[in-house]
Amino acid sequence: MPKTSLYTVFVRSLEVYAYHGVPAEERVLGHRYVIDVEMEVEGRADSTDKVSDSVDYSAAAKLIEAVVRDEQCHTIERLAAMIADSLLEEFRFITEVSVSVEKPLPPMPLIAEAAGVRMVKQR
Repeated sequence: MPKTSLYTVFVRSLEVYAYHGVPAEERVLGHRYVIDVEMEVEGRADSTDKVSDSVDYSAAAKLIEAVVRDEQCHTIERLAAMIADSLLEEFRFITEVSVSVEKPLPPMPLIAEAAGVRMVKQR
């Protein structure tokens, strides 16, 4: 059996329209969210050439989209935690996951390109 290797599987700039936020209006009107995920993986795909020996980034992206679209949170911290927990639960090869959730042009009394949070969780 091939030895495992350590590597990072990532998804960058996944955009999902969803309904999160503190003000009720944000949870009704919605907003665009941009998600970046880096998954530290202990896998064998580099030896076996099988996606089943790693983390399928397409499947991970679909899971992230489902969490962002189907859940409703007041804070993006909670949303990032839910994404991280779902990825750790679904993909056994992930040892650590870093999730960034960005809200472009956030609704606030100042102009900012984006606001967001980055969270790291380990198995």
